[in-house]
Amino acid sequence: MKNPVAKSLAILAATAILAVGHAAAAGKVIAPGEQAPDTRGRDHNRVLHVIDFSEAEFTLVNFWATWCEPCATELPALQEAHETLGPKGLRVVGVTYEQIDDEELGAYIDEMGLTYTIFRAGKMLKAGWVGVRGVLPNSYLIDNTGKVLRRYVGASEAQIEGMKSDLVAVFEGRPMGTMVYPDRRSIATVEDRRRQEAAEKARVEAEEAAKKAEDPERR
Repeated sequence: MKNPVAKSLAILAATAILAVGHAAAAGKVIAPGEQAPDTRGRDHNRVLHVIDFSEAEFTLVNFWATWCEPCATELPALQEAHETLGPKGLRVVGVTYEQIDDEELGAYIDEMGLTYTIFRAGKMLKAGWVGVRGVLPNSYLIDNTGKVLRRYVGASEAQIEGMKSDLVAVFEGRPMGTMVYPDRRSIATVEDRRRQEAAEKARVEAEEAAKKAEDPERR
């Protein structure tokens, strides 16, 4: 982006997007250079996972939700990273930030072909990982001492490629690339979820009304 004014406006917009997540949480947002909080939760089989960052060279913790469209775009890249870099010492952890039953979550995981560790965000995790509820997806790259190296917010094509490049770089001992800022299309917010729920409710009500119109006995 050669135009300095346009570049400044893009950075300001990205900062505003990040602020949505910050404002949604009561507490200090975890930033690069800080220690990752306690990370644990139960999966759709009710198995408790307690993440020990020292057990992997690097850990990528991804906060997501099944209703989040940008998250769905990013999931295949996370699966690819798990398969290609897992043997080298990368651990990918997905933390779903939503209310969802076991069967539905398990079905979604199977549908997407995800084989890395995935569990729900419980009360303890939410208390430590502040700043992730308002904006999804939200990912953190963490080293084996538990230090956060980089935070990724959003899932545009450029952001996903940037994250993939960073993962390769840290294993090769090279510096990570320039941070790619999010845009509005690459993130999902609580308001997006509310609009989805309202649209789904309207669709169900319209279908029910159509059925009643076709069948007088249901009126």
